[in-house]
Amino acid sequence: MQIRHAAIYGFGKWVDDTIDFSTRPFVCVYGENESGKSTLQHFILFMLFGLPPKKRAYFQPKTSGKMGGRLTIFDTDYGEFTIERIDGTQNGSATCYTADGQSHGEDWLQERLNGMTQATYQSIFSFSAADLMNIRNMKEDELGEVLLGVGLTGSKNIYAIEKQLDNRIGELFKPFGKKPEINQQLETLDDLFTSLQSYQETESTYRDKKSSVLSITDAIERNQDQLEKAKKDLIRTEKKQQALPIIKAYQREKEQLAAFPADMIFPENGVERFNTLKEKLLPLKSELSVLQDNQAKYTEKKDTLHSSLHDEAVYKNAEAIIQQKQHYLENKREQDKQDKSIKKIDIQIETELDHLNIGITREDLTGIILPFHIEKSWNQLKNDLDQLMLTEEHIQQEYRQLKKNRDYIISQQSELTDSLLQENYVSKLSIRINDYQHQEYLKKAREENIEQQKNWKKVKEKKERHTKLWLIGSAVAAFLLSIFALIQGQPALFGASALILAGGIIQQVVSRKSMLDMESMLQNKKVISDQVTAEESSEAEQLLEANEQKKNELASIKDRLRSIDIELLQWEEKNNALQQKKDRLNKMVISQHEQYPFLKQIETMYWPEFFHTLKQLINFDRERNQLKRQFDTLEKEMNDFHEQLTAFYQERNWETNNTVEEKLEKIEELLTEYQNVIGLLEQYETWITDNVDQQRVTKQKMDVYEQEIADLISFANTETEDDFLKQAKQFEQKQNHDSELKQLKAQIERILQNKEDFKTLLEQEGIQESELVVYQEQGTAQIDRLEKEIDKMRQELADIDADLSNMESSETHSEVLHRFNMEQEQLEKLAEEWSVYKTAKEMLVETKRNYRDKYMGVVIEKTTAYFRALTANKYKHIYAPKTNTPFQVESTDGIRYQAQELSQGTVDQLYVSLRLGISEVMSEKHRLPFIIDDAFVHFDLERTKRIIKMLSEFARNQQIILFTCKKDVADFAGYTSVINLRNSVSIN
Repeated sequence: MQIRHAAIYGFGKWVDDTIDFSTRPFVCVYGENESGKSTLQHFILFMLFGLPPKKRAYFQPKTSGKMGGRLTIFDTDYGEFTIERIDGTQNGSATCYTADGQSHGEDWLQERLNGMTQATYQSIFSFSAADLMNIRNMKEDELGEVLLGVGLTGSKNIYAIEKQLDNRIGELFKPFGKKPEINQQLETLDDLFTSLQSYQETESTYRDKKSSVLSITDAIERNQDQLEKAKKDLIRTEKKQQALPIIKAYQREKEQLAAFPADMIFPENGVERFNTLKEKLLPLKSELSVLQDNQAKYTEKKDTLHSSLHDEAVYKNAEAIIQQKQHYLENKREQDKQDKSIKKIDIQIETELDHLNIGITREDLTGIILPFHIEKSWNQLKNDLDQLMLTEEHIQQEYRQLKKNRDYIISQQSELTDSLLQENYVSKLSIRINDYQHQEYLKKAREENIEQQKNWKKVKEKKERHTKLWLIGSAVAAFLLSIFALIQGQPALFGASALILAGGIIQQVVSRKSMLDMESMLQNKKVISDQVTAEESSEAEQLLEANEQKKNELASIKDRLRSIDIELLQWEEKNNALQQKKDRLNKMVISQHEQYPFLKQIETMYWPEFFHTLKQLINFDRERNQLKRQFDTLEKEMNDFHEQLTAFYQERNWETNNTVEEKLEKIEELLTEYQNVIGLLEQYETWITDNVDQQRVTKQKMDVYEQEIADLISFANTETEDDFLKQAKQFEQKQNHDSELKQLKAQIERILQNKEDFKTLLEQEGIQESELVVYQEQGTAQIDRLEKEIDKMRQELADIDADLSNMESSETHSEVLHRFNMEQEQLEKLAEEWSVYKTAKEMLVETKRNYRDKYMGVVIEKTTAYFRALTANKYKHIYAPKTNTPFQVESTDGIRYQAQELSQGTVDQLYVSLRLGISEVMSEKHRLPFIIDDAFVHFDLERTKRIIKMLSEFARNQQIILFTCKKDVADFAGYTSVINLRNSVSIN
């Protein structure tokens, strides 16, 4: 996204001004103090993000009542659009105008900015000299805070929440404090617990009674367990009494089921399946009978249609005639049309010949031949005669002008010859320029050599591993091939294995030699001689360029002088050629009179117009002849068709006196009837084929059902359908007994609910009801005894609890106990609240640490690259600050320096590199313009030059707007685009 143009209606000191940012992606805005640079920055932010009413009032212009403006933006996805904001219109909201003429509101603009806010924009895409102050003592946590504040939206809210959590945790608890709430609560509980202990010690029998309560409670629980067991036993006995009649019925059903054969088999749902198959088979038999009747009918009708047709040759001749019908009708229409055209052309030719009145007849037109070049020749004759007089006057005027130009050029040649430099001085200047270029080349080559040596170490290690693997692979391949040759008895393979091994060794030697050559090349350092300065080289280039320009001008003057001399010679030739042209034109006119005698009656100037008329007449005559030939051809084709049609009618003994159209119509009716009969024959043939297929499918279905019925009878070990149905009745009775047996068994299981009791009762055959009555009476007596003992112990326990209640019901003791419980609950609430805040604080710290670790490595890598370029490779690495260590940088000789040991200019370079690295990492999806405000105040000229060059390269991917009041910064940025605020354009 790039800012192209700003139109300011009124904003602070800016009123009715325009500023163009579209010249280049790197724009330097230069202006002295109080020139309005900061106001212009606020205007850009106002157009992008807006301002609240109070801040808008601060920028209300003093000399105008209109506050606002327009900002034109170019976006790669949406093209160019313009943002307009005016105070007092829609409460300062934006109106966006796109290239297609549509307008959009504030929400559309926020979508284009991807939700970017003003605070986030200023933290990522903007910084100034005031931001460069704190990097000397920046620690690890502080860098993390910078990353968080620059890269994370809402970081100020995170800081506020963290501070609130620390304050609240300190208010709740401190290990050695007295004022926090939990500390005070602990002291209060200690005092209450001491008082409670003293009250309880005064009661001498309190503990004894407590012990008695525990022993009686245990005895009650044991008796209750015995009582519960006795009740369960009684319930089991009663359930056995309830299940006894069902068990006897179960045993009777079991005896009846045993009367049936154990190996009786019958298909599942055999009767239903048998009846279903019989029902399905009956309609299939009826369907087969109907299909057979239909086949006989179709065959009879098919034979009748065949007997009604003529021979096939008759229909073929009729089709051939009908196929020529359309061609015959078209020929007839075309013949009528051509006859009308011939008559029309005859009238046009006669009329035009009468109008010319030069003695040419229509028959003469056929013999006149006009070559393709004749029109051009007649036009040329006319034009040459018209230009002849003008040419004579022009030649005389041309001679006077050439004479005057030659005298002026000779005087210029003399002046330039006197102002040229001496040859020996030119040679000295060339040598000076070559020395300076060689000096700059050696300097750049040395810088690149240092970087190449670093990269070569990694490449060398990789190549050595690759070469070693190649040698080992070739050796293994040669060894395996030798073994294979030895096993197979093929000596020729030994030579191949030797070649493979030799290839691996040669690869090793060549690779090692190439690495040694590369190392020697990289280690070759050249001495840079500083003999010629840039100013001297520039001055020499200017002098040589001026001298070369003079030489070029002198050569140009000589060329012009030679050209004028040549033109004078050409003038003489033109004058002679003019007389020759007159003679040639007269001969050409006489030649045309001899070839076309009728031209003698026409002036030469009218020949081109006459040519078009004559050409048109000849074309008319040719067109008439062509139409006549086509008319005769059509006449012959139509006569041939008449003869063919008459012959067809005579062969059929049909009436031949009808018209051609009536004859064709009768033939078409014959073909239509033939097509209808053929269609019916095909339809009956299709029906017969479908009928045969349906009969086959029906028989296949019947075979399936009949086979299934046979399978059912066979499965039941029967031979006839009656035996099958008898077997089905017996099998149904056995299933009923079995089902009744299962139902009785399920009822017994539901009553007893005990698998052991269920199994025992079913296996016993002579169960006596009297035994169950005895077990019931014994269980009832045991339950009565246990309940009386439990009631007695409960009464004793109630008496002891009453005594304890009296001891604890004293007013002082109960108040202390109640207050102790309340204060203990309050302590638990405070502890829970403290743990929640403590956990939230730890999660927030962990989140910030994870965010910092995620981007720290990438940011430091980008920062190192920018810092290395800014310092001309004096420093090769940057180390992020640790807990007790600030930023460190490592020079090319391996020495590390802390940030406070660097000069202010180097520290500023470090911070600028850090901000550029952070911006590149954090703003990959936004690409908004980058704004810098006088951030290079401590840079010398060389550093300023390097940072301007780096920003120019950075601007290839992201627009940069640099605000500065330093003239040298603006001068270095001159090859980009400099906006001088004194030269802004007024809208008035």
